[in-house]
Amino acid sequence: MINLLTILSLLLQVPMADTFRSDGKIYVVIAIILIILLGMFFYLFRLDKKIGQIEEELKDKEK
Repeated sequence: MINLLTILSLLLQVPMADTFRSDGKIYVVIAIILIILLGMFFYLFRLDKKIGQIEEELKDKEK
């Protein structure tokens, strides 16, 4: 998995990022990206938990 700092450094080297950085909008972009990633990780964690519960129920029914 690519390191988050690597992604941020690549994002900050893009010429368009200079414009965002000078306007102070780069932090908004980074915050939105982090919110989306955290939401995806939370969703995957919940989904894994639900799948684990279903697997346990199926194992109990098979016995």
